[in-house]
Amino acid sequence: MQNKLFSSALNYAKSEPIRFHMPAHNGEDIQITTAMDITELSFSDNLIESNGVIKNCEQNIAKAYGTKYALMLTNGATMGVAIALHTAKNIGNKLLLIGDCHKSVHNYANAFNFNITYANDLDNINPNDFDAVLITTPDYFGKVKDICKLQNTSAVVIVDASHGSHFAFCKNLPQLDTKVADITILSFHKTLPVLTGGAGILCNDQTIFDLLYYSRSVLHSSSPSYLTMASIDNAICNFSQNGETLYNNCIAQIENFKKQLCDKYQVVETHDKTRLCICAKGLDGKSIANKLEEQNIFLEMTYYDILVAIVTPYNCKHLSTLAQVLNNIDVQEKAIKINTKKLSKIDTKCKKVEFLQADKCVGRIAAGNIGIYPPGTPIITTGDILDSEIIDFLLATKCEIFGLINGKIPVYKKLTNKN
Repeated sequence: MQNKLFSSALNYAKSEPIRFHMPAHNGEDIQITTAMDITELSFSDNLIESNGVIKNCEQNIAKAYGTKYALMLTNGATMGVAIALHTAKNIGNKLLLIGDCHKSVHNYANAFNFNITYANDLDNINPNDFDAVLITTPDYFGKVKDICKLQNTSAVVIVDASHGSHFAFCKNLPQLDTKVADITILSFHKTLPVLTGGAGILCNDQTIFDLLYYSRSVLHSSSPSYLTMASIDNAICNFSQNGETLYNNCIAQIENFKKQLCDKYQVVETHDKTRLCICAKGLDGKSIANKLEEQNIFLEMTYYDILVAIVTPYNCKHLSTLAQVLNNIDVQEKAIKINTKKLSKIDTKCKKVEFLQADKCVGRIAAGNIGIYPPGTPIITTGDILDSEIIDFLLATKCEIFGLINGKIPVYKKLTNKN
């Protein structure tokens, strides 16, 4: 028996890589040790029914983000999505999903049996026709959506702000609109020095907060990581005091990086000035990332010809090295893209599932969500009719694909008399 996972993680740490990926502590010392890995003791409170030091941390979170209430989570923003949708289900069944959403949104919306409507934006949509509306902002690429149209709607407004946890700590970054949002989901570990899984939920309404609190007690693990919670507590307090200076330095370093980058790349301007998106002008981003990894530089993700780096106060000192290595990389392979058109959708009466190789799935109905990970937004959703273009892409792409079951696509069985 070999501990390959342990060994690979240990060897990665020992190699002292340059890390532009989450978690955003980037391997630096954040004063968390295994001696602090505890359970519910007389002094350590209980996440599910917090009334001591954990409640104090949640109050600090609420204060930092300017809301009345906050809940801490250690199962990631995916748990935040589950709790938010479970709360919305207690209010009503009609759910509007706006734009690209993380796969967890689709998974839990289906699991909770919502009546789902999909929309690219709010044009020609009346949010008052729904019980809940969920929108993702910012997205994986640092783009922020305007949610002002959702103000004063009767629907519960859920904002998945997983990639915007750092916004509260610098005036030169976009600000979270927690007044419009009834529920805001944060993923601390993506952009703050927090251990993986550290997340939170913000809220201003007492009734909704009570439902969120109830939903957390139903869904969250009863064995939360105290190491993760301690890292959240430390990060919130530290960045509340020093975040402005730290992130302004970050932004300045990114501006210098742009000047150093050669003209075979183009930095894509985005609302989040710390989310570095580099366009390789049609060249395959995955091939370039592989070359970077040969030089011990690891990015967050690639998406066709886009390279994405999460820049933090801990890794911005390495941006000059990133520019230098990128400038010297020679890649000729073109990125394989897909037209992200909406597939035809059907509600099949047969809910029995089978798993088929991709080349056998043209014309079949998807029984799950499938896409590129990261960013984790599906290009195929449950009920989509699979066409030849999407199948050809799945067969040709070098990207990591989520939603496959042992390499096969989940599809609904064809309806027969026996079904």
